[in-house]
Amino acid sequence: MKADRPIVLTYIDLTDEARKTLEPYATVYDRNDAEVEYILPKVEAVICFKLDVNHLRKMRNLRLIQAITAGVDALPWSDIPDNVIVCSNAGSNDSAVAEHAWALILSLAKNLHIHIRNMKDGHYEPTVGVNLLEGRTIGIIGLGAIGRRIAEAAKAFRMRVLAVTKSGKSSFECDFVGGPESLDKVLSESDVVVIASPLTKHTYNMINKDRLSKMKKNAILVNIARASIIHREDMLQFLRENPEFRFASDVWWNMNERFQEDYEFMKFPNVIGTPWIGGGLGNDEVWVNMVNKAAENVVRFLKGEKPLNIVDKSDYV
Repeated sequence: MKADRPIVLTYIDLTDEARKTLEPYATVYDRNDAEVEYILPKVEAVICFKLDVNHLRKMRNLRLIQAITAGVDALPWSDIPDNVIVCSNAGSNDSAVAEHAWALILSLAKNLHIHIRNMKDGHYEPTVGVNLLEGRTIGIIGLGAIGRRIAEAAKAFRMRVLAVTKSGKSSFECDFVGGPESLDKVLSESDVVVIASPLTKHTYNMINKDRLSKMKKNAILVNIARASIIHREDMLQFLRENPEFRFASDVWWNMNERFQEDYEFMKFPNVIGTPWIGGGLGNDEVWVNMVNKAAENVVRFLKGEKPLNIVDKSDYV
């Protein structure tokens, strides 16, 4: 066994920089190390996306769970002891995801998906127009690091910016900021709505049939957060009944080999989608930054400092 120091177990392949950041303060084990089962009771911190429940139950000395992503909904919340701090990796990929959100917004606003397809089919004559964003209203659901970056760009487009946050407040200057009770107002007034909030017990299926019915019939809805914030069957039915409505998503209810179950969405001419590439899965540079930021936050904790992005467990349990 390695030297008797604080032990960090990583379920993520670390970069050389991340490993160099951690090693002065802890002994680092990878999930595939032969000694993992032996050291589990001594692990003080883990870096992960998901966490093996069987491992978690053996980690009697665990004090910190550091997620690699901004979203922490994949963690086994009901099995995490109350004394264990959980940190998200918020802000580690905010620019990348915000840029991707705007790529989706602009594609739908300018009907690029239609014009590009027509051009590839040899049709030069425009069949639909394009929409002006200046002077229109964007509603941003969740104004964390990603939401703020989206809002900054919206201001540059001279759009009216409305936002919904958990607290009903934000340090970012918007035309309107309200709490969850203001969601219907924001949905009904917005020409573009972007979902940028975490998936919690409060936001699960938050965008349902009733909420969709409050939106403008020709609005744009973009989801770069988590698929299950939107009620899947309600979204399908709404798209069937509202051909002018436009929907774009980088996140899906079923992933990898099961994506075929969600392929029905891609049959709508008013829908565009990407395969969860807005953040680190679409860009190695972004992924490296996410890994390095996670390691830096673990070190803050090991040094006795307060780690960043501590998650409120009551949002999940």
